Amino acid sequence: MNPYTLLLPFIWLLNGLLALVYSLAGHWLSILLIPPLAWLAFQGPHEHRPWVIGAGGLGLLASILAPMPVPALLFLMALAGGIAVLLERFNPAALHWRITSGLALYGLAGLGFAGFQFYLARWASSSLLLAQGQNYFSILAGIAMYGIPIGYLALLAQALLVHPPIPGGGKPEQLINNLRARNED
Repeated sequence: MNPYTLLLPFIWLLNGLLALVYSLAGHWLSILLIPPLAWLAFQGPHEHRPWVIGAGGLGLLASILAPMPVPALLFLMALAGGIAVLLERFNPAALHWRITSGLALYGLAGLGFAGFQFYLARWASSSLLLAQGQNYFSILAGIAMYGIPIGYLALLAQALLVHPPIPGGGKPEQLINNLRARNED
């Protein structure tokens, strides 16, 4: 047994790790998406966790399979959702559910967009009749890939900034305390 034979398994391991790093470098936005999704999964109510994990997995799959702008906008949506959960004091559970549903919706839209791009690459040029409508449908799909996150961010801003007025103008905790004290009489 020579020294090269002893080093061979380590060289294979290093080669595999380098191949993994190379393949992950192409999906660096998907890697950056994992921490906000994990934080959202463990930050919200316990009942939401399976749904957030499912929506996060769907979003992560869409981030890996779909072309740009889907990975970048999914990362932006997850990051904005995490910041919104940190800032929300009125009804964080409802906001957390809204974030989960927005991420799931965009994950599904991203997978549909990836499927559409795959379809265009494989079959669109085979039929002249199909090729005529491809440009129009591509424009609509592109608008949707930007429009859904803009609507999501607007919904988060609305949830954070526009709350119903609280009677007496106090903080939500004070209203809850007053209502509990009133029920004790």
